[in-house]
Amino acid sequence: MQEQMNKQLGQLRQTAVELGLGPALKLVRRTVLPSARRNAIDDQHLALLLSFVLQEDSNCIDVGAHRGDVLKSIVLHAPRGEHIAYEPLPHLFEYLCLEFPTVTLKQAALAEKAGVSPFAYVRSRPAYSGLRQRTAAGAEDVEQIEVVVEVLDETLPPEHRLDLIKIDVEGAEYGVLKGGQKLLATNRPYVIFEFGAAARKYGTSAEDMYRLIDGDLGLRIFDMDGTGPYTLGTFRRTFDSGNRFNFVAHA
Repeated sequence: MQEQMNKQLGQLRQTAVELGLGPALKLVRRTVLPSARRNAIDDQHLALLLSFVLQEDSNCIDVGAHRGDVLKSIVLHAPRGEHIAYEPLPHLFEYLCLEFPTVTLKQAALAEKAGVSPFAYVRSRPAYSGLRQRTAAGAEDVEQIEVVVEVLDETLPPEHRLDLIKIDVEGAEYGVLKGGQKLLATNRPYVIFEFGAAARKYGTSAEDMYRLIDGDLGLRIFDMDGTGPYTLGTFRRTFDSGNRFNFVAHA
């Protein structure tokens, strides 16, 4: 019964989005859900961060560009930069191609190993799509597709200047970072990343992520309120609590 109700709610949500009611639904979620309110605050702080740290010619990479909300700010603040955006969903990729003609767009996912991979396209909630399904069975309208997967270190040389990378890939952030370790260690850019409960679907722990970013890459981790630098203990406790899931790392 619960599975059927969840599926019906997912279908209703998809219908509302198709009718143009997506912004209204988002506003309701931000009013009702603590996680949505937290995300709204983090979005505001991210906009401020981009305006402060980006120069006109900063080079950026947007991994999981979706509809280009962050990419729009990147292009605005760094109009002379060389930007790359990754978005594996075909309809969103086509939309980005129309909206961002100056950006190098790639219809691919990023991970630690290149190839072709199954991809869970959550039709009723596209932002939850990913290389592994994070939604409960029957809760959403999910279509299994295949996407190209690239490795950042195989597509860009370490000497490519990179000033900022944003990663929002529904739990697969560790693989993106691991696959770009040479590029990131050489450039030590600002790394804006999501790290929440979805990472467990990939077997990634707080210790794994912390040791990669703080240890291997030599970057300090802060949350979007500016709290930090995080220790391993505070990062683990924050991950376990789920109170914070958006972070920025820098030298």
